[in-house]
Amino acid sequence: MNQPKIPPATRGRGERKQITAVFIDVVGFSNIASTADAEDLEQWLEEFYAQSKEIVEKHDGEVTEYLGDGVVALFGLDRADELAAPKAVNAALSAVSDINAAYKGSLEVQLRAGVATGEVAVRASNAGNLPRATGMVTTLAQRIQERATPGTVMIAESTKELLRGAIAVTPVPDQKLKGFSEKQTLFQPIPQIVPANDMPQAFFVGRKAELGRIENSSQPSLIIGPAGIGKTALCRHVAQTAPRPVVFGADGVHTRASYQPFKDWIVSQTRKTLPDFADIQSCFEPTGLAIDAQRALALVLGLPEGQRLLAEKSNVALKALIEDSIWQAIQAIQPDGLLIVEDLHWLDNASFGVLVNILQSPSAARYQILMTSREDTKIGKYLDSLPITMIPLDVLDNADASSMLDALARGKTQASNREELIEKAAGIPLFLEQLFQRSVAGDAANDGVPGTLMDLLADQIDATGSSKPVLQCASIIGRSFSMEMLRSIAADLGPLETHLKKACARGVLQEVSEEGWTFSHALLHQAAYQGMLRRTRVDYHSQIAAYLQDKHADAVRRDPALLTNHLSLAQQHVPAIQSYLAVSQWALFQGAFEDAEAHILAAIALCAQAPDDVDTTDLEIACHTALGSIRVQMGGYNAPNVKEAFDTVVKLAATQHRHSAANGPAFYGSFSHAVVSGDKAGSDKFSELLLETASRVPAAETDNEVQLASLNVEACLHCYSGNFEKLFVETAKLREIYDITKHGAMITKYGVDTFAATQMFDSVGQSIYGDAHLIPDLVAEADAHQELLNIPVMRPYALIWGSVPLFYAGDVETAVARVIEGIAAATEQDAAFWQVTGAAWLNVMDPSQSDTPEGLAAFGQVISTHDLIGARIGLPYFRAHYAVALAKHGQFDAALQESLSAVTENRASGLNCWFAEVLRLHAKVCQMAGQPDAAASALEQSVSVAQSQNARLWLIRTRLDQLDAGLISKADLARAVDLFHPHATPPEVIAAKQILIDA
Repeated sequence: MNQPKIPPATRGRGERKQITAVFIDVVGFSNIASTADAEDLEQWLEEFYAQSKEIVEKHDGEVTEYLGDGVVALFGLDRADELAAPKAVNAALSAVSDINAAYKGSLEVQLRAGVATGEVAVRASNAGNLPRATGMVTTLAQRIQERATPGTVMIAESTKELLRGAIAVTPVPDQKLKGFSEKQTLFQPIPQIVPANDMPQAFFVGRKAELGRIENSSQPSLIIGPAGIGKTALCRHVAQTAPRPVVFGADGVHTRASYQPFKDWIVSQTRKTLPDFADIQSCFEPTGLAIDAQRALALVLGLPEGQRLLAEKSNVALKALIEDSIWQAIQAIQPDGLLIVEDLHWLDNASFGVLVNILQSPSAARYQILMTSREDTKIGKYLDSLPITMIPLDVLDNADASSMLDALARGKTQASNREELIEKAAGIPLFLEQLFQRSVAGDAANDGVPGTLMDLLADQIDATGSSKPVLQCASIIGRSFSMEMLRSIAADLGPLETHLKKACARGVLQEVSEEGWTFSHALLHQAAYQGMLRRTRVDYHSQIAAYLQDKHADAVRRDPALLTNHLSLAQQHVPAIQSYLAVSQWALFQGAFEDAEAHILAAIALCAQAPDDVDTTDLEIACHTALGSIRVQMGGYNAPNVKEAFDTVVKLAATQHRHSAANGPAFYGSFSHAVVSGDKAGSDKFSELLLETASRVPAAETDNEVQLASLNVEACLHCYSGNFEKLFVETAKLREIYDITKHGAMITKYGVDTFAATQMFDSVGQSIYGDAHLIPDLVAEADAHQELLNIPVMRPYALIWGSVPLFYAGDVETAVARVIEGIAAATEQDAAFWQVTGAAWLNVMDPSQSDTPEGLAAFGQVISTHDLIGARIGLPYFRAHYAVALAKHGQFDAALQESLSAVTENRASGLNCWFAEVLRLHAKVCQMAGQPDAAASALEQSVSVAQSQNARLWLIRTRLDQLDAGLISKADLARAVDLFHPHATPPEVIAAKQILIDA
């Protein structure tokens, strides 16, 4: 059956609120009704209703429903009220004790009541006969009253927490409520007023002792405490006497973008709404900021001039550059003074990296640094190891509260009810400030004290009257907003400037420029936002997303997180997921790994929330592939959650009934992880998936991109598996269709140039196959192709991997120099994988590296690091060389253990590119350890593997060792030499020919 379409949300339809509900019930009403005269019963019920209504309204509540023998009353419905919960409980106690419910003077009737607190959707007052509030809280109150004995009241834990000790209660645990799966602890209030439980709370504002601690501390200070305790007020107080204060503030609602507080600061320094690179240069170049640092700032802003760094730096190096550049920029603009970083609990992970970098810098000693935060696990994660003075905040005592009232009243009307305000504020400065503002404004409609901070703030938003819809629209944009953006969704709400100035007068907003405004407190921003119905928020976010795409496409390209947040909150699932992927990639390019992971996890969550008729399989595959790649960089190839991500890719791909070109990069990335991890089964799976996709996707659809990726993967797999002749076939196919002008840009999707990668595999395969005479030209061709690509991040890969065929062809000196150059390039880029891989190859090519005990230990560390990060594709080969090095030092037991491990690992992986050589090296270790029989067996196995692969280089090496051990004749050696091309003269062939000549 077709469901009726729900019209889009419009302003004035309602809002969300926290209320307290009371359900008053007549015990045994059925017995009365079954024998009573209908007219008498009606009169009795009307009297019961009237008495209930009177008591409820006396306690500032509102009766919203009459349900036969029950009355539903809501507290805090029209205006937020701190005392809603105690008023509701007192009303319930009064009802069950004071209502005269006797029927016709002869039958005693008892009442009972249940009370619960929770969030509801509140309809507008002109909603006709529809109920004012919708939510489970009234049902919960009804179920709770069923557990009360006649003449008593029972309340929910949610209500008890808001009583603040004003009413004594007795717990009643393990109560099973109809319709609720979990047992609950309920509470029976005692009709007795007790002194308020004035619990100590963290607070700091205006305290001389704490100000002294800040002033006397030689360390940065972290002011910590709950919302509204005065952290911001303290910082602003200190800033008043500081010569050059700078404030970096996190945004509690919009937390998608990396480096957001610092990005806002950079923009503010340029004095432009959408600065370009020239603006950055104009602002920072005169200060002496280096060009790379200027480009890093440009990258943070999403400018194209910064994007060239993506090709020049690894993610880790780029992250460090951005953090250093932001700090240098701050120092360039302000060489000393006060730095304030507010609301660390909302700070994005990348910004935490900047903050930690600042705090660890020796230059930080020139500054006074203040930070604020609520209690949050991120604080310990990032700051525990740093020298920081922690300053918890206490509530104001009455004397300080009185002084604060004096400061608030300076130049204004004095509050007539000072003692009442001080008592109700309970030492919380934000409470005191807001209560004072309402008092001097003469707002008699709300003479109670809001029960929670959010209720208080929501009530302050309510107090702006007709300006409230404008504030709600503004909250959709963010804590800070521009008039231009506000007009895009609120132009029909009247003269916006008038509403905004009214909100300023109420203390809700602050005007920061002619076109810029901000909520005066982050929690005020949240109160305005959370007070809207979800469907209303969805509608507004949709409007903002459309506006951004239509009017600010350039800004969206610079900062995709700007759009992603609104798409996500607008429940536009597919566009939001796609945008999350873009934002994650951007964060990854900036080295913000944790942010990149968080964005991808959010995208995956959105995939799960998508409607059933929306197929998100392709997007899920892309998301989990990206997640695996990010986690590789965070925890190495061997991290369990990395395999989990790529396993999910396999499962998702297996459920697909169609093949999409969009899956090409996902399958390619998953294959890369599997093969580097030494997982042949996984490599085979992803190779098959990519091959099948390439066969189903028309070549013209992507200009052969998927086909090239598949050929590259096949070439890679054949190389690492030792199927060298098949490798050459795939390489030839790829050569036929690759065109650098069309396909050079594939690196942005696949993370590598497919032809360049295949060239590397081909030259290595040719050298092992024995065609050493081809190697110089193949390496020269690969280097020329790298020059055309001009992608610096591929330089370590090209240098190190390109040295291998040169080494096998006998040009050891050039190969070693190339590896050293590659290690230097990797070090410059912080490319850890290529640093450790280069170090391993250097030990292979130049065994003298491990001649000293220190060199041997360094080689062992290289092996351990490969094992730790899970880069196992070449590990058995490297381990076998390490075993030989150990044997040279006389450590035969350790050498044999390493050598056997190498053989076992290689045999288990099935990636046999180096297996024959691993067996030969194992034989060498056995021979040195005095185990000739084991050595002979290993050499025989090596010959078998080499012959099955046509791996002539491995075969000639093994034959030379066998001849030296007296295991074969020179005729066997001659047959191995005859397998080589006449022009192929690697050192092993030259040596073998000399032996044969000498014979």
